[in-house]
Parts: sequence; C-alpha cells; structure tokens
Amino acid sequence: MNRHSIFFKLNLLFSLALLMLVLLFLFFMFNTKMHERHLEGERGMELMRLLHHTKHLPLAQRSAELKEAQFELLEAQQLPETARPLALPGKEPRIRKPFILYSDAGSYYFQSRTSRNPFLVREKREVEAFGGLYIIFVLLLFGLSALYLTIRRSLKPLKTLAQKIRRFAQGDHTVDTASQRQDEIAMIANEFNDAVKTIGELQSSRQLFLRNIMHELKTPLTKGKLTLAMMEKNGQALYLDTLFNRMDMLINQFAHIEKLQSSQLHREHRNVYTLLEEAIENLYLEQAQRDLIKIDNVTETSIDVDSELFVSALSNLLDNALKYSTSCNIVVTIKEGRLCISNPAEAMPKPIEAYLKPFTTEHHSDGGLGLGLYIVESIASAHGFALEYRYEEGIHIFCIRFK
Repeated sequence: MNRHSIFFKLNLLFSLALLMLVLLFLFFMFNTKMHERHLEGERGMELMRLLHHTKHLPLAQRSAELKEAQFELLEAQQLPETARPLALPGKEPRIRKPFILYSDAGSYYFQSRTSRNPFLVREKREVEAFGGLYIIFVLLLFGLSALYLTIRRSLKPLKTLAQKIRRFAQGDHTVDTASQRQDEIAMIANEFNDAVKTIGELQSSRQLFLRNIMHELKTPLTKGKLTLAMMEKNGQALYLDTLFNRMDMLINQFAHIEKLQSSQLHREHRNVYTLLEEAIENLYLEQAQRDLIKIDNVTETSIDVDSELFVSALSNLLDNALKYSTSCNIVVTIKEGRLCISNPAEAMPKPIEAYLKPFTTEHHSDGGLGLGLYIVESIASAHGFALEYRYEEGIHIFCIRFK
C-alpha cells in the first residue's frame, strides 16, 4: 500500500489506537489483580491475628468469631481440587508466609503451611468486582471500530472520484461525479461535476463555432479552385493557386487542432514510408522540390498512429525544412526509435521553445500563424511520443522519438 495514501495513514492510526487500548486494558487488569492480591494479603494477616487470638477458645466459639469476621472454617479435605495457589505480593519474598492463598471460582482459601496449627478458611466477604472494566473495554473497542469503518466508508468515494477525474483527463467528458452525500468529499465531487458540465458546454460551443467557420471558409475556397481550374494557366493563376493551397493548409491545421483537443486518437498500424509519401502529397510540391527530399532506411518501420494527425505532423516538419533550407537535400531517417528530418539552414535567433508556441507570428517572416511546430509537438505528445530538436554544424535536426 502507498505509505502516502490517506487509507494507509488511517489504518496506521487505527492500529496504534487499538494497540494503546489493549495495552491500557492489560495495564488496568494487572493493577486490578495486584490490588486484589494486596487486599487478600491483608485479609490473610487479619486471619492470622484472629486465629492466634481464638486458639484457646472452643471450636464453636472460634467458628463464630471467624464467621463474624466473614471467614468460614473448613475441614482440610474441603479444599477444591480445582483451586490454584496464588502468589502474594510483598517487599520481602524470601520470608515465607504462614499460609497459602488459593483461588477457585471467585472464592479465596487460606491454608496453613504447618501441621502444628492446621486450618483451612474460606473468604466469605464479597470481593469488589471489576466487571465494569471489561464492559468499558468492549464499548471503547466497539466505538473505535465503528469510527474507523465510518471514516473509511466516508473516504472510499475518493477512489471513485480519482478514477473519474482520470477518465476526464483522458478525454471522456461524459463522467458524472454527482453525489447525494453531505460531507466535504461530496462537496468536491459536486463542484467537479459542475465544472465538467461547464467545460463540456464550452467545448461544444467551441467545436460548433470552429466547424461552422471552417465550413464557411471551405465553401468559397472550393469555388475559387474550380474557377481557377477553368482559367488560362499564367503567372497570376499560379499565384492564386499557391494562395488557395496556403489557405487550404491553414484550414486543415485548424481542423487538426480542433481534433486534438476534442477527441481521442484513432490508431492504426501504418508503414512509416507510406505516411511520409502521404505527407509529401499534401504539400503539393513541384517535382524539383520533391527531389530534394531523400528518404533513407524507413521502409521496414511501422508504427501505431492516428494516420490523419501524424501525416499532418510530418507535413509540417517537411514544409519547414523546405521553406527554411539554404541548400542541399532534406534527409529523412529512422534510427534508434527516432524519425529524424534534417536540413541545412542558419541557426534560429531564439530558443526552440519560442517556436513551439501557437500564433507567435513575430517568429515567422512569411506571415504564417506559427502553428506548424505547435501542431507537431501536440500530435507527438498525444501519441505518447516526444519532439526533439538539435542544431549541429549548420544542420537543423527535428526528431520524433517513438520509444
């Protein structure tokens, strides 16, 4: 069990309380027994004085005086077979007392040690009973156990609440944590349930807004592309085609962001080389640009990914490599569980963390929205992968680490 858990601490507290209760009970029991022995020792001394005082009296008169002092004179053979001897407390245990104390079924017997003055006397006085101590112990034990079970039952909903919060964090926004209890845990559960409902409503509104915006943008964009396809091919048409493709890519980026934040991944086993080919196709590159991309040592590698999102991440990395490369080729390799895309270019003026934030247009001279690396890192993180970057000898190297 986790030693930092509330349940571990509760069990430890209950165990210590139970141990203390048992030790206190044993302590009082021991003191009670010692008190009884002390009383019986005093009674024994009283008996000895009484026997010495009445030793010359007739047996009947002697028995009467013993009876008056709440003692009963018995025959020696009347000592019960089940009687057990008891040790009397004393400061000088080496001095033998003139009698032996026996106990049987709540009665005490005093038997002489010498045959010269034999006697067997039973204690007739009612000894103070300590049965209330047992009752108090049982009541305290019952109360402590009931309190422990009540507290544990009250804390048990914490585990259920933690499981539902974990499901909510993993994307299940249908969790219901409402509680009819009146304690503080129920208060937290109800507050969290209200927050879940509010977040769900906000998310639904955001999704509806983004989807409507993207739909409204897609409609004129599609009409523009159809019109452009019927126009004569010239410099202006090529420029418009580039603008339309750029707008289409931005809309797709918004769609990917919306998908990342509103749904779970749909993984499938895909070959990395095929994913790279799809990413290159999405860039609408001319043949000269396609020839700059060299793919090495990736044909045998397959991974479990959300194809649409992962292709988008690869497209963004390849687009950045082509856009900012100064010369030579863009190289794509897989080594030691990493897919790496490298290109020669000048060093970035700011740390890589500055380029991983969305909508940081001050870092982009082309007027883009700065969503590329943000989307790549978000997609990698959603898959449980990691985006790594290093700059070595004039080469930018971006890697997605699978393991």
